[in-house]
Amino acid sequence: MMTSPVRTTPSLAARVALLLLALVAGTASRAAAVTVSPTALFIDSRSPTATLVLFNAGTAPEEIEIGFAFGYPTTDAQGRTSTILTDSAPAGDPSILPYVRAFPRRLTLAPGQRQTVRVLVQAPAGMAEGEYWGRVVVRSRGGTPPIEQNRGDVRMQLNVETAVATAVLFRKGTVTTGLTVGGAVARMNAAGAVEAEFDVRRTGNAVYLGHLRAEVVTADGRVVGVIEDEMAVYRALRLRYAIPVAPGAPRTTLTVRYTFDTERPDLPSPGAVKAAPVSGTATVQG
Repeated sequence: MMTSPVRTTPSLAARVALLLLALVAGTASRAAAVTVSPTALFIDSRSPTATLVLFNAGTAPEEIEIGFAFGYPTTDAQGRTSTILTDSAPAGDPSILPYVRAFPRRLTLAPGQRQTVRVLVQAPAGMAEGEYWGRVVVRSRGGTPPIEQNRGDVRMQLNVETAVATAVLFRKGTVTTGLTVGGAVARMNAAGAVEAEFDVRRTGNAVYLGHLRAEVVTADGRVVGVIEDEMAVYRALRLRYAIPVAPGAPRTTLTVRYTFDTERPDLPSPGAVKAAPVSGTATVQG
């Protein structure tokens, strides 16, 4: 899943003096000295629990608080990706927030200490089949000294808090996914790289956890540029890439050849819902 900037709504961050976010759309990351694994949690109605492992690799104790939020990657017209975390889901989005709990919710990690956190989904009877979404937010504080600032005659002390957000996907019954590419365009930029853009939309009732391989190919079939990426398509995304072209390769009669698939060995079991690969081409415009 792609890493992207994350913002919180005012209600979610109301009492945080200074919040430095290192939030993950699905990959394991490092917030201060605390690491969080696995990269995502996949839970289903037959086995409604999963575990997170926290580890303090720093030299100072870290106070940890576990919370939950809703949000997923979106892109704007220019292909810039962001994830906005909120306390509740917009109408129509399949949220797991009312039903998810963590044990323990608060703890202190000593330097070098490892702690397992159990995440439980208590789905109500009669919940419709499908996939439901949320984020576990692991906030840590204590390893970084407070930041002091002077504003006129007022001296302020700002507490630093860091956070990692890990995706939680809860599945009940039959789930399916797929991807449609509504548009694929490619153009040569002034730096000699091929800029490729894909408008993709998820089908089915589960997140498309996909992998992209895009190749720049000459008229005689030589591959002169390659990129690979992972993404999580919850609704729709505009994906943009700059693909470097090998020195000396022709700058005309080029084609971008691409394939999206759901082969994601980086994800913990059960991982991505499988879907048929989607392939196509786009002629590179000069």
